[in-house]
Amino acid sequence: MPSNKDKPASGKQLSNFRRMMGYVTGFWQFRAVIALILFSTFLDVQMPMMIGDVIDLISNISAGKALAEWDGGLMGVLLLPISQWIAVTYGYDPNYSALGTFIITIVAIAGGVALLNYAIRYGGAWISQRGTYGLRSDMYNSLLEQSFSFYDKQRTGQLMARATGDIDQIDRWYDIGLRMSISTVILLAMVLWNLWNTDASLTLITLLVLPLLFVTMLTFGRKTFPVTQKMRQQYGEITSVFQENLMGLRVVRGFAQEAQEEEKIERELTKYFDQHVLTAKYRAFFLPLATLITSGGFVMILLYGGNQVIAGAMSIGSLIAFYLYLTRIAQPVRMLGNISNLVLRANAAAGRVFETIDAQIAVHDKPDAVEITRLQGHVQFQHVDFGYDENNLVLRGVNLDVKPGMTVAILGATGSGKSSIINLIPRFYDVTAGAIKIDERDVRDYQIRSLREHIGIVRQDPFIFSTTFRENIAYGVDDAKTEDIEAAAKRAKIHDHIASTPKGYNTEVGERGVTISGGQKQRIAIARALLKNPKILILDDSTSSVDTQTEHDIQQALDELLTDRTTFIITQRLSSIKKADYIVVLDDGVVAEEGTHDHLMTLNGIYRKLYETQVSGAEQKEAD
Repeated sequence: MPSNKDKPASGKQLSNFRRMMGYVTGFWQFRAVIALILFSTFLDVQMPMMIGDVIDLISNISAGKALAEWDGGLMGVLLLPISQWIAVTYGYDPNYSALGTFIITIVAIAGGVALLNYAIRYGGAWISQRGTYGLRSDMYNSLLEQSFSFYDKQRTGQLMARATGDIDQIDRWYDIGLRMSISTVILLAMVLWNLWNTDASLTLITLLVLPLLFVTMLTFGRKTFPVTQKMRQQYGEITSVFQENLMGLRVVRGFAQEAQEEEKIERELTKYFDQHVLTAKYRAFFLPLATLITSGGFVMILLYGGNQVIAGAMSIGSLIAFYLYLTRIAQPVRMLGNISNLVLRANAAAGRVFETIDAQIAVHDKPDAVEITRLQGHVQFQHVDFGYDENNLVLRGVNLDVKPGMTVAILGATGSGKSSIINLIPRFYDVTAGAIKIDERDVRDYQIRSLREHIGIVRQDPFIFSTTFRENIAYGVDDAKTEDIEAAAKRAKIHDHIASTPKGYNTEVGERGVTISGGQKQRIAIARALLKNPKILILDDSTSSVDTQTEHDIQQALDELLTDRTTFIITQRLSSIKKADYIVVLDDGVVAEEGTHDHLMTLNGIYRKLYETQVSGAEQKEAD
């Protein structure tokens, strides 16, 4: 069976449509709405015929004809016995009793249709929201489960556009397009049936007009479909530019690049504008053309039907009923363009959404992956090669043997592969070759969630959620106790600052921690990792944004916590690794030097030069 990627475009679109519909068709409410639409349309279709019957009845009464001489059609068969019973029971004139019965019935049907339409719209809204709920949930879950390599190739703005704008397009189809399309199909079938029963010749004339109207509106849909796809893509580009500018606003202003960024967004907005104008051009041509075709059909019907009335072959009421039927179906047929546009937009959006949902997860659990019940923290790198793509390796032939409880410092210039090493331990990426083992077992044999529950990470640029200090520190720890949260904060030297805020640990820190400094963010991240109490701790340049005194305070707090815990310290500040049990120096993805501080100083290599540079620099600052 071919994959979705291997299918031709038409087959892929049909597959996307079926899958999109699968999010709503399984609910009983969907079937109930279809039943309500069927019943509502049946009642609505009776209205033109009943109005025609009333007009014929009035004509008969004004001409002095007896009620028995009038053929009231299907509704006449049903309502005349009722009107006659009312006339006999209450002594009313039979003609006026029949007229009143028909008029009251028309009003009752109109009220019933209104109530049914309320139920249809309410049910349709429930269905649309339930369908988009399922789509958003699946997409969000997919994004959460994706490997880091997925995000390396994606733009955040494009993903946001799919999660918002594209799903909104599908929601419009569920809520409006789906209901309109079902109603239109049922209405066309019922109206054509009634038209044929009213006058076959006039129905044939109608059937000459309807295909032209169909072709016109379907051509409109085909013209607008590729434009719609470009519009959705361009919407993602605009979102990406906005997102990047908002995230990098300080950089933009710091380099006085406001004008250049304005030009960039104007270029993207102009492309989006041009696509909208092209859609408006198609709409301006095809919709008036549909109106012209419809009007031509009305003229033909009035011309032929008028002659039939004059010749006595048709009643005036039947002609008016026929005209009203045509007005009933003219709007739905004209709406076929909008319906096709809605479904094409929704289908294009669904393709983008399903592309995200179906994206292959590069790092995933093996079928027989095991849960970690207890971890010693013995980490081994065995001939590890790694690259973010197949052609360029970031790490080559890395071998490490880190015993439980050891503290290992990893040094190296930018791009040497330091961060890649710590990304491989919790399986944010998988090795290209070789293996990483924890407690003598390949990390790929463990359940990912279980593995990461035993690893704590403090990154160079920690992410702070727009919530309270308490929730930020307790993130990832279920039912954390207040005393444990405060203890972790004290060890990370952030408790005093939190206690000084108006609401203490319940103080909101703002989006991305905008109300606190970079050093405070890192101390919160350290407290978060310490509260988790992991067996393996990774500090990725975690003191880079703090001053020397604060770094000293944090190091004192960390000394007791590094005991009986396997720790990896990624840093360029040698003051942070004086107490490391082992030091690894990376150079261009290869372990260039390794050993203790004293051993590396005897080699007169990269480490010694780096150490002497930093020490002499510090001494020069003190002298100044």
